[in-house]
Amino acid sequence: MKDEVLRELRAVVGDDWVITSKEQMESYLTDETSEVIRPKPAERILVVKPSKTDQVAEVLRVANRYGIPVFPRGGGTGLVGGAVPTQNGIVLSLERMDAVEIDRENMMAVVEAGATLGKLIENAENSGFAFPPHPGDE
Repeated sequence: MKDEVLRELRAVVGDDWVITSKEQMESYLTDETSEVIRPKPAERILVVKPSKTDQVAEVLRVANRYGIPVFPRGGGTGLVGGAVPTQNGIVLSLERMDAVEIDRENMMAVVEAGATLGKLIENAENSGFAFPPHPGDE
């Protein structure tokens, strides 16, 4: 990745939230898809971890300006390889965007993309509600 791209991304999310080390990004290169059918991840990847929607928008602007593919990633529990970065590019990890807001009056939840199912279930139960579906790992 070009130095100018790294500089711009670090200016958006902060130095600590742009990961270039292979060791640190290993868990971002796969999901729960069976190894037999899981796509092979690309070689030149970096992980960017925004904490707010305006940071997501700015990361996407930078990627678009340089023609860099972006692979959004939530919990990485998918079973179809959708979180695997199959081209050189940016893994946009949404894990820092994990707020869960329970609206008791309207009986609904507003959940950010990085929240785990476990966190949603815990917040629902703490508010006197249940979230019975358990489609995958919490």
